[in-house]
Amino acid sequence: MSRSPDLVLAAFHWLEYLGLLGGIGSFVVRRLGRMPPRIEWANPPMHIAFAAALAGGLGLLAFEHGSWAVPRVAAEGAALVLCLRGNRYVAPFAVLAAALLPLAGHASGVSPQAAGAEFADALHVLSAGMWAGGILALASLQPSDGWRSPEARMLLERFGRVALIAFGVTALTGLLRATEQLSDVSDLWTTTYGVVLMLKSAGVLAMLAASLAWRRGWPAGGAEAVLATAVVGATALLAAFPLPA
Repeated sequence: MSRSPDLVLAAFHWLEYLGLLGGIGSFVVRRLGRMPPRIEWANPPMHIAFAAALAGGLGLLAFEHGSWAVPRVAAEGAALVLCLRGNRYVAPFAVLAAALLPLAGHASGVSPQAAGAEFADALHVLSAGMWAGGILALASLQPSDGWRSPEARMLLERFGRVALIAFGVTALTGLLRATEQLSDVSDLWTTTYGVVLMLKSAGVLAMLAASLAWRRGWPAGGAEAVLATAVVGATALLAAFPLPA
């Protein structure tokens, strides 16, 4: 079995991941809301997400010694400041911070194909931000007429088109990364890392079921946001675990 992860380290990873994904998802939802016809209430609190990402990143600076930690946290800080000032150039810094995450994670230790692994991880984070982060952003909204109103249904339909592609990229890159991080299929049940990975996968499948319910008008948005938070928590635990031998 793998050794236990540093739970403090995992908590900071969770906070940073949740903030970055939520920030990227909030940006996506805001852009979808500005499409004609405009949906004025589609304005999730993006600044709260980037504040959480910055707090988690600053906490990790006490543990990380790599050269990419400081630029990543600086990008998170810049995204927060620009968001608070209402500047439209928030997205480039959010994307930069998300793209720098793999440089401090397990992907950077995959050799001799580290560059490819880091690229796959960066795609994984960005697509997860558009999909899972978008779910978190939507769950923070409260349409005055409920999620069965015409405006709310329109926003969900717009998001559904983006989420379908983003989920496909997330699932594909996640599968590719899992095949590199596990040395054998038996690692899924003989190592703690593999067990947490299976729990994360089960959470993703549960999110899919909740998404279908939500799009059919059933009030499953809150449940899906809770599931997304749990999946991000599992991801944070995996980041704190050493890879199976």
